[in-house]
Amino acid sequence: MPERTKCCTLFLLLYTCCLLQVHGQQGRISISISGRRLSLQHLFTKIQEQTDYYFSYGADVNVARTMDVDFKQTRLSTVLKTILGNDYSWEFDGRSINIRKLPSTPIPVPAHKPARDTPQLIQGKALDETVIIAYGTTTQRFSTGNVTAIKGESIAGQSGTNLLLALQGRVPGLLVTQTGGIGGMAMKVQLRGQNSLENGTQPLFIIDGIPYNPTLSGGLGSQIWGEKASAFNFINPEDVESIDVLKDADATAIYGSRGANGVILINTRKGKAGKTQLRFNIATGVTYTGHSVQLLNTPQYLAMRNEAFRNDGIKPTDRNAPDLLKWDTTRYTDWQKELIGGTGRTISTQASISGGSTNYQYLLSGHYRRESMVFPGAFADTRGGFHLSTNTNSNNQRFSVTFIGSFLADKTTLPGFDFTSRIMLPPNTPPAYLEDGSLNYSWLNPYIGLVGPLFNADVKNLLANIGLQYRLLPGLVLKTNVGYNWLTGRSASLTPLAIYAPAIRNTRRGSAQHFHYEGISRIIEPQATYTLDKFDWHLQILAGGTLQGYNENRDALYADGFKDDALLSNIYYADTVYGKTETAAYRYVALFGRMGINYKNRYLLNLSVRRDGSSRFGPRKQFASFGAIGAAWIFTEEHFAKHLQDILSFGKLRASYGTTGNDQIGDYQYLGQYKKVDGNYQNVTGLRPASLFNADFAWELTRKSELGLDLGFLHDKLLLYASYYLYRSSNQLVSYPLPDITGSGSIIGNLPAVIRNNGLELVLSAQHIRNRNFEWASSFNITFGHNQLLRYPDPTIPMQSSTGFVEGQALSQLYVATAMGVDPATGAYQFADANHHPVPADKAVESKPMDMAPVCYGGWRNNFQWRRFGLEILLQFTKQKGLNTIFDPNYMPGYVQNQYAVVLSRWQQPGDIATYQRYTQTGSLRNGYRKAIESDLGYVDASFIRCRYVEASWSFPVKLLQRLHLQEGKCYLQGQNLLTWTHYTGLDPETQSKTTLPPLRMVSCGLKIAL
Repeated sequence: MPERTKCCTLFLLLYTCCLLQVHGQQGRISISISGRRLSLQHLFTKIQEQTDYYFSYGADVNVARTMDVDFKQTRLSTVLKTILGNDYSWEFDGRSINIRKLPSTPIPVPAHKPARDTPQLIQGKALDETVIIAYGTTTQRFSTGNVTAIKGESIAGQSGTNLLLALQGRVPGLLVTQTGGIGGMAMKVQLRGQNSLENGTQPLFIIDGIPYNPTLSGGLGSQIWGEKASAFNFINPEDVESIDVLKDADATAIYGSRGANGVILINTRKGKAGKTQLRFNIATGVTYTGHSVQLLNTPQYLAMRNEAFRNDGIKPTDRNAPDLLKWDTTRYTDWQKELIGGTGRTISTQASISGGSTNYQYLLSGHYRRESMVFPGAFADTRGGFHLSTNTNSNNQRFSVTFIGSFLADKTTLPGFDFTSRIMLPPNTPPAYLEDGSLNYSWLNPYIGLVGPLFNADVKNLLANIGLQYRLLPGLVLKTNVGYNWLTGRSASLTPLAIYAPAIRNTRRGSAQHFHYEGISRIIEPQATYTLDKFDWHLQILAGGTLQGYNENRDALYADGFKDDALLSNIYYADTVYGKTETAAYRYVALFGRMGINYKNRYLLNLSVRRDGSSRFGPRKQFASFGAIGAAWIFTEEHFAKHLQDILSFGKLRASYGTTGNDQIGDYQYLGQYKKVDGNYQNVTGLRPASLFNADFAWELTRKSELGLDLGFLHDKLLLYASYYLYRSSNQLVSYPLPDITGSGSIIGNLPAVIRNNGLELVLSAQHIRNRNFEWASSFNITFGHNQLLRYPDPTIPMQSSTGFVEGQALSQLYVATAMGVDPATGAYQFADANHHPVPADKAVESKPMDMAPVCYGGWRNNFQWRRFGLEILLQFTKQKGLNTIFDPNYMPGYVQNQYAVVLSRWQQPGDIATYQRYTQTGSLRNGYRKAIESDLGYVDASFIRCRYVEASWSFPVKLLQRLHLQEGKCYLQGQNLLTWTHYTGLDPETQSKTTLPPLRMVSCGLKIAL
């Protein structure tokens, strides 16, 4: 029986046994609290401990109000009615109990009208809204760490097919960059800068307690997906309820050697108590390229080509100028429109059923989505799956069992190359199809890509988690989480004989490439939590352990020599078959603990520690200890601040310091490694040493410091969060060169190089207007970050980076030549020498700094609600330098390749003062052209402001809901990437590529109903 089948069977058996231990009888929650002069905040805390509910309320709720209570097995509804009295109303919203202060003149609300979050809750920054942290929960008010929570339906709306897109522009300090507009392409995710010279810097992702590998290594052989396809393309965003981003040491040190780059916690939707409810969400939409570049038209292109020949003193011939002498010079084809100007169609459906009682809650949902592409042809991505969540409690609420599982199957068909790489074809190329409808093979026709090579992939993703929880004693809770993830994919890339012209097919052979990927992750985390409330003290202690295993397998099979396209799928008919298999195993064990102290809801202290053991480190360094301390002072609770409460309603100072590690170093790097020798000796292939064994191979260490100030003004209608962070990363893992006498060229070890990342994050949330008919709330965030290589102690160790690093400068900083225009006499580029005099390319000095890291980035989100109409707008912005895609590294202006229209400002005759060099169709100006790409001409302002997400919605009126027998109803219109304001001349300032499809503009409409 396969290992994954055994694990699934074990899950089902455990779950069934647990259900047998829990009575399925429906009952009511009972609360037991006794004491004198207990604050409302204390009562909320006790209720949260005894139930699965949490409280959400605004600043107008007086949580300091005290009272005497004596509840013994009293129903929750009775307890709430007693402690809230006639001053506040309360309502259940899933597991949240929303508390609101009653107005002097109550406004009648229909009983069946669905409750809607206040603008504060919409923004996800309300002080008393629950946020998820490592192995627990807290609130923004009492948090000593830096955590940003993203919640709400806009997660799915903003994500499209990749969940990570929901984080763009919404999380300060987090930079999420798309590498292209095709689903499955890699996503660059970096939290608070680059902490490592050569190793991974992505955050640790955890989905429902299961560590999740964000990349599908090898990309299943797709030329478009690349080597690191995004595994988040195989998570359904509709199933996600919240995303919490953990940043500072206080929040991440408890993850030890995996927390240096931050932690992102993803939690999926769960069942809610109440009547059985059916929900449907149906949407359809279109996608298309939002921006095109201005290229030369046919007359301009032909003039460029003829001028290039005149400049070079060469006569055009059929061989070197078919576009001038053989092709139709009156023909014009807009290759941008032809190849990436199509319209993609999307259709998605989501259905769920949920409900339950106090003792049992459930949710079952299914989804289907199909999205075609803007490329010509029938390429598309089709996916479907289901999500299941159940929670069962015993009658006395002491024992509970939670099961969360999801499954997704995805089928993708892609061309063998990105058609965007062909948009620079000459505008007067011959027609793509002949008069009889067959492909035209007389030239490098991009439409041959519709025949082959073709890429097909089938990917499956399974996530499952079982949580057991038992309240052993008052305040003592035992808990165990068991998680499992299985991500697998198979693909085939077929190159048929049909890509060749019929006249030469008999001399050619077809080929096929088959790839298989499988990643399996298992984790068990037992925990114990003890909570004690004594007088003005609140103490919580957590202790636990982690046991994790991860296995990855990659197979590649290559088959050549097929004589018939009908046989490509069967390798039996190939003349030659060969392949390779790569496997990796990772094991991890840890003990962790945390203690939180709250005194008078005023002084907060949090201590965390973790002891890690990892198979990625050398035998003498396999175990490491990490820890952090976080403290906060809510100074508005002091007597001296009471008279300021009408203006300054909340104020908190916080600070944290701790150590974390980075284990994104690959497996087996400390072992002695060998590589295959090219060729053979007496038909035997040899091996040669590649790297030596290092028993002291250790983790990269990051020390994190942070100071924060959280302020609330005008009864928390205006909230300001300011954070300054300082990270110092050392123990950098680099490759030490060795003399040949050792038998190996290098050994990987720790170098005491130091990298510093520091920055300032600001978040401003405001409730501008809120009355009976209209609400407006907004949230603005901006991040200023700086990176610097403080120390590189051994200059004899070469930098492995292609750009190189300079001590004292940012890791992202380059040194480039300074362009000094075009030589008026020759029409060639010229550059500055050491004395800033114009010289040719071979004498240029590369001394001008060019930093590619963003200067600042962030987002501005606005929510408007007028009666039943809603509007949400998210703007994302980045200030940065980027690659100038005007320059093509392979084709200079004058070659058989179209160019951006700006090259018309070129040198034409002696004495001209021009921006671009003269046209040429030879290599005579190649050195200067390449130097121009590597000079400051090759970099331009790539700053942009993008309308990342817009949603306009209309909720059904009460009478219509009654007539249709619905509980809820809403129709909506959504848009992504609708507008981009930028001076960037290329396709897109985010991807900065002329060969990759840019992020697409999407417009969709949909309907949500609940029965």
